[in-house]
Amino acid sequence: MDILIGFPEGEALAGRLASRLGLGLRMVALHRFPDGESLVRLEGAPERAVIVRSLDRPNDKLVELQFLAGALRERGCRELTLVAPYLAYMRQDIEFRPGEVVSQRIMGRWLGGLFDRIVTVEPHLHRTHDLTAVFPGTRSAALSAGPLLGRWAREQGADAGWVILGPDEESEHLVHGAAQAAGAQALVGLKVRRGDHDVSVGLPAGTDLTGRTVLFVDDIVSSGGTLIDAAKVARAHGATRFLAATAHAVFPMERMAAFQAAGIETVVSADGIDHPTNAIGLTGLIADCLATL
Repeated sequence: MDILIGFPEGEALAGRLASRLGLGLRMVALHRFPDGESLVRLEGAPERAVIVRSLDRPNDKLVELQFLAGALRERGCRELTLVAPYLAYMRQDIEFRPGEVVSQRIMGRWLGGLFDRIVTVEPHLHRTHDLTAVFPGTRSAALSAGPLLGRWAREQGADAGWVILGPDEESEHLVHGAAQAAGAQALVGLKVRRGDHDVSVGLPAGTDLTGRTVLFVDDIVSSGGTLIDAAKVARAHGATRFLAATAHAVFPMERMAAFQAAGIETVVSADGIDHPTNAIGLTGLIADCLATL
């Protein structure tokens, strides 16, 4: 690799990764015209490059990524790596209703055609259990933040009396990774989603959380509805203290008041997406993967 390339909204993470990997850092300059078109500018013609960009709020970002990757190939770049801590359009993996576009499959062909290697953290996968099925022919890695969330919990005093709670079976690997690192009990609920902002969480019959501290973990907190409902359900089962940790935070900070009203004393996130709740670093996890992928 010759250089690591960052975008303005992710400069801090790009800088930390470049330093850890011993690579020179180049930042992309962006300009958006009044009609919404993007101008992308980056000097240089590296033979190998790592591009770092989380793909939350993805539409403009994906177009700019296409322009940058295409330009680097035109300049002779032989190996392009994408580090996208948050990877967009992964949840739509089947046609739920007639005529729906299966975005995961199309995004896989698109990004897989641009990059030689793709690294992400806790992609929002459902029925697809292996990222290589999304990017066939491309070296790829889906990293789990579970152990990092668990280590953070351990720093907060987690022990065997704590419960690490995930909303549904899709969070099971995250829950168990966090619980093992924290030395705590793992518990997986059942989530029922009726709409983007209408979600409920249930717990197995007979669950007793009397006097327990519960750390809620999930791959992403966006509206926060799942988190608030989980706190209500855990309280109904006897829990007395609530915290939350997520791999990806995209909620507006105004929602913190609602979280606190639900009794959640703190919400923290990993730093793949720049957010005021960032408290868990992904640099080492990503750098170690790049060294071996």
